[in-house]
Amino acid sequence: QDTAQEAQEITHKYTDYYYQRKSLFAEMPVTSDDIVFFGNSLTNGGRWHEIFNNPNIKNRGIVGDIVQGLYDRADLILNGQPKKIFLLIGTNDISHHVGADSIAKALDKLITRIKKDCPNTQLYLQSLLPYNNDFKRYKNLFGEEMTVLQGNVLYEQVARKHNVPWINLFPWFADRECKLRKELTNDGVHLKEDGYKIWRDEVAKYVAPGMTFTDGELYPIDNDDIVMLGGTLVGYAEWHELMDMPNVKTRSLGDVCDYIHASAKKYAAGKPKKMVMLSSYNHDKNNKKVNVSANFSVDTIVISMEKAIKTVKEVSPETEIILQSIIPVNSSYEKYAQFKEAGKKLKKANKELKKLAKKYKVTWVDLTPALADENGELKAEFTNDGYHLMGKGYIAWRNALKPVLAQ
Repeated sequence: QDTAQEAQEITHKYTDYYYQRKSLFAEMPVTSDDIVFFGNSLTNGGRWHEIFNNPNIKNRGIVGDIVQGLYDRADLILNGQPKKIFLLIGTNDISHHVGADSIAKALDKLITRIKKDCPNTQLYLQSLLPYNNDFKRYKNLFGEEMTVLQGNVLYEQVARKHNVPWINLFPWFADRECKLRKELTNDGVHLKEDGYKIWRDEVAKYVAPGMTFTDGELYPIDNDDIVMLGGTLVGYAEWHELMDMPNVKTRSLGDVCDYIHASAKKYAAGKPKKMVMLSSYNHDKNNKKVNVSANFSVDTIVISMEKAIKTVKEVSPETEIILQSIIPVNSSYEKYAQFKEAGKKLKKANKELKKLAKKYKVTWVDLTPALADENGELKAEFTNDGYHLMGKGYIAWRNALKPVLAQ
């Protein structure tokens, strides 16, 4: 079996998303007042500052990350000397067929560094969670169930060696066969809200001693909140941090404009102060699997956004709606090469959206001057895949939007 270090060397680099998130984190320094959740997609998927109602709780999870990946970006956390770090990592190492011994050694190296560089930071090591192959979603995890069990035995030994509190989450998530409980997941690995409630309840005494929770929604919206609603461009950022506004809440949906009205209705029910909407593109008519398509329909985008605006106005008349222009794509990337011929159509879509904003008396924010180059494409320095943003891109977006949110 490969070592954890070799697993990284085989892939030569991390995912595009890893570098997008890492560059975003570089723009949002951690401080000594912060509590950091540090890990992979399981951590990434939790809105920890909302769960504990504490803006000093920072999510530093990255989908797909491995132990070495955490080590390679640890300086962005350790430089800030945070108050506490909650560490959960290893599932993706297992999916790369790295053995429990090698993962534990890599973890030992990571914890040694954290303890050395941040002697006053309280570190907590959380166990690996079970997964459930009955969903048949993650083939690289087939037959690796024992690695999780072996890993947790070794993880606890590492925790004891470094005098780090050990939080064994595994029993709370496992069924009688040591599989992730089916009611807590929809893919066999990642958690639904009830899963995050269990996780919250198990770490609460370390995060916020004495804090109690109701049985209601995990992520409620109320009338002081500003909801950021859109696709992955919205969802990949920590908007409350970017804006330095704890009442900004990120609510992401898939990269298809057609569904935005349903999400708008759901979140408008909380009567938020403001709803900030970003349209995406829509399905390729000839290939429904392609979400961000140069074959997008201007009419579909406008109809979808009009439906969303009308829905919010009906459900929550007092909510201020802010409509943003569609963010351009950089066609120099092969995946988005077809967008080279779509510039005029994008201009038309944004022109129609601006008319829509005027018709319904909602605030219009044109992001094009902040994010587009002289050819109307997404600036090269703002992306590493042609569509999604690096940290500098999010800063440019924030600078264009924040004056409107602060009003």
